[in-house]
Formats: sequence, C-alpha cells, structure tokens
Amino acid sequence: MPNCQHCGRDHGGPTPPVCPITTEPMNAPGLIGARLDRYAVQSLLGAGGFGAVYLARHVHTESEVALKVLKRFLSQDPVMLDRLLREAKAAAAVGNEHIVRVLDAGVSPEGQAFLAMELLDGLDLKELTYREQVPPARLADLMVQVLDALDAAHAKGIVHRDLKPANIFVTRRAKDGGGERDFIKLLDFGISKVRQEGALNALTQTGMAMGTPAYMAPEQFFSARDVDGRADLYSAGVILYELLGGRLPFDAESYADLLVQIKTQPPAPLLSVAPGVPPLLAEVVDRALARDASQRFASAAAMANALRHAAGLPPPRASMMGATAPPRPTPGGPPPNVPARPISDASMMAATAPPRQTPKVPTIPPPPPPPPPGPAPYAAGPSPAPMAVAAAAPVLQATPVPWTSGGQPQVQPIQALPTPVPMAVPTPPPATPAKQGGPALKIVLAILGGLFALCMMGSVCSAIFRHGADM
Repeated sequence: MPNCQHCGRDHGGPTPPVCPITTEPMNAPGLIGARLDRYAVQSLLGAGGFGAVYLARHVHTESEVALKVLKRFLSQDPVMLDRLLREAKAAAAVGNEHIVRVLDAGVSPEGQAFLAMELLDGLDLKELTYREQVPPARLADLMVQVLDALDAAHAKGIVHRDLKPANIFVTRRAKDGGGERDFIKLLDFGISKVRQEGALNALTQTGMAMGTPAYMAPEQFFSARDVDGRADLYSAGVILYELLGGRLPFDAESYADLLVQIKTQPPAPLLSVAPGVPPLLAEVVDRALARDASQRFASAAAMANALRHAAGLPPPRASMMGATAPPRPTPGGPPPNVPARPISDASMMAATAPPRQTPKVPTIPPPPPPPPPGPAPYAAGPSPAPMAVAAAAPVLQATPVPWTSGGQPQVQPIQALPTPVPMAVPTPPPATPAKQGGPALKIVLAILGGLFALCMMGSVCSAIFRHGADM
C-alpha cells in the first residue's frame, strides 16, 4: 500500500481503519503533500492526543515552520479551539527566549485550527533521557533555563500547568568561546492559566483538574482556580526527582491511587531513593515537592538560584554579559566605538559653551526713611524689674546696584541709616526697707537681757562678801 497521508509511513498489510500514529481515519484526506491554508505540509514531526505537528513551508515567504494542527473533530470544539489560540497568546505575551515563538495562528477554510511555530532542531527532554544518561550538573542547567522561562511567564500572570519532560525541548546553541551548549525551549502553553483583571480564562473551572496527573501539584487536583506559579515549581521538582532518582515521586497504579497518595502522604526523600545525588541538589528537589505550596520556593527565580548554588553553576547570564553585548549608544551621544570626551574637558567646554549674557536688572528706589520716634510706648510706673536698652548700632543697608549697558556694575556708596533714639524706660522707686524685728528676735533679746542681769547680780554679791570679810 502507498505511504499513509497522515504520517507518511508504510503501515504494511491491509489498510488499518485509523492511522496508528495520528489516529486519524484512513478514509479521511491526509495533510502530507497537501496545503493547509497558506502552508504546504511536507512531513510529520510528531503526534499527540489532541493533534499533530508537521514540517510545513509558507507558500509566500517559503520559510519553514512547525505547524501544529488540531484533530478535525476537536477543531469544532470551542474549548479546544480556545486552548490552541491561548497557547499563541501566552507565548507572544511572555516573549522570553526560552519559550518557543509562535508565528501564526488561525483556522483553515476547511475548518482545521493550526498554529505555526518556529522550527527547532533537537529533541524533547523525555527523548533525550531515553537516549543518554544526563549527569546531575547538566540536568540542573537544563532546569535552570526552564525556571527562567517560568519566571518570565509568572511575571505576566501566566501559569503553565502542564510542565513535563515532553514539553521541554532541548536544542543546541553556539557558545561565546566556541563550541555548543544546551538551550531550552518551553512548549505547550495550551492549558496555561491566565489572569486578566481578576478574571480567569474559560478553561479554568472550579474543581477541574488541568495537567498531566503524574506531574501535577496537589492543588491542581481539587481547584484550578487556586493554582498559582508554585504549582509549576512542584512540576519542576517532579521532573528532577524522576530524572535523578529513576522513578516518579509516587508509584501509583491508577489515577485514584495517585490521588490518594498525593493527598495523604509526602514523597520519599530523594536521597533515600538515589543516595548518589548531591545532598544540596536533593534538598532543592525535596523542598519543591512540599505538599503545602507555602513551603515551596517563593518564586521560580528563587528555585533557579538554589539550583545554581547546589550544582555549582555560574550566576545568571554571567558568561553572556560584557564581551558579547554591544555597547548601547546614549541618546544624543556619540555612536558606538567612538570614545566620548569627558564632560570636564576644559577645551570642550570653552568651545561649546556660549558666553552667558548678563540680564539687565531695573534699579529699585531706596526705601523711605523711618518715621520719627514717638512717645514712649510704656506708661510711667513701677516695673517688675529694671531694664536698660542700649543704643542700637548703626544699621547698614546697601543700595541696589544698577547695571551699565556694558554689563559692568556701578559701585554705589553704602549709606548709614539714622541712629535710632534710645527708648526711655522709667526707673522704679526704691524699695522700702523692711521693718526690723519680729517675734523671734524679741525672744532672743529677752534671753540675752536675763543672762546679763544674772551676771550683774553675781558680781554685786561677790563684792559684798569680800567687803564683809575685810571688816
């Protein structure tokens, strides 16, 4: 049988009812070799549950693109159509180099919805880990780039909600010093959660679980309305746990069993599953898998910094700054690669600065002399305390300086204002001396007088006694 028009392969034997790769009916016209709107489809790149991705060429510009096409029956579903267009809007809104660029979107005249994206050369993280063993340091570097993309999306109010290895595309990019390095492109924002003016998109309904169950955060199972960027950090932790430990955090045989495990028990610590993992790296993973969102990292940037520290990676974009960044010209300044002259250069200032013109200031007439002193403002009479007012020193006032037509000031003599008259302040009458004496003084005088009388009586008695003895 000829090659399948849906996948381009030879299925052999009898014709199957549906294409084993794309699950499209074999009796329906395929896209390979046909034209979808303004794109000529060439080959199949990959297929999934909702559609397929083809290598296509724009019929006018001849540029190659990755054309994502919804299945025919899903293109008639308003919810799925909204999901496809949401992916285009989210990618365009973020505009980060680690998020795949969406170039075009629309619905063909035949009713098939499509999305034209940049064509990437590489493979997704799921396929990469199947083909080779990824060392912890390399894996940490890949996930740091994923977190950088998530941080940019979260800053725009966009939560991915379906982060998994199949949505992380690994390509190669030239390094500054030669060679190549891994470069991440984040795919599929189709079920992303977008907040706009406090409202949520139509895909977010209370109680609706959105995402791939094995990589979903606990809060995603019960209420998509309460999900924020920390759910993406949980998914990043699941990816790290799986690729470092060789298994998923929860080993469940059914969706119901997985739901019970996630709800009731924490995952086993990574070091208990993979003892060879660096301890600092294991701590980052275990924290990202906390059931309580408040116990995880506060942001994608915080988790990225923790990963860099744990894996010994350089600071963000440290190797890409300085040498490769072209000098940014200053608005109105010299072009790049032309040395700018210092602004303190005297020759430059003399050559470019025009002479300053002296403005003409009109002459202001001097103020009138102060009025003659009047009577003393205080009435005659006693004052609570004597107060003397010294004569004021002469007050000098400069007459406004007129300017000549040649720009030179005319010097005017400084005039002295009349000396103010001292203020007469009446002197209060002298204070009347207080009357001497008092009850206490009288008592003292009486005691002294009594003592003096006793002394005198003693002297008289002594004289009489001596006179009687002589006789």
